[in-house]
Amino acid sequence: MISTLVNLLGGFYESNDFAKVEAIAHSINKAVPGDEVSLKFLGLVYYRTGRTKEAIRLFKRVHRRSSARPEKIETSTSAVAAVAREATRRVPYLAQAWCDLGSALMKQKGNEAAPQSYQRACLA
Repeated sequence: MISTLVNLLGGFYESNDFAKVEAIAHSINKAVPGDEVSLKFLGLVYYRTGRTKEAIRLFKRVHRRSSARPEKIETSTSAVAAVAREATRRVPYLAQAWCDLGSALMKQKGNEAAPQSYQRACLA
């Protein structure tokens, strides 16, 4: 299920169908509480659709949450880790989303998450 949702999210993002990306990001976040990937993409949709204040608020919330958590999610077997692994696979349809996310985060001064988004885009 997670794989399908992430694939849909990437495909709809690639086709600029932000309403569907937003709905899928909400679905992922509801199905996998604590997931940060869906929140990042939700923030990106907010940013791309002109809801900049909401996007920045969400990006900051995700950053605070990840900064407060010392463990590495990527090595966990949880559903949260499964979403993170799926979203960071080397697939071209997610590359533009990660790149756009990096660009959006770079426009916020002091956001340490931007280089990670660019790195994921380059690996996709």
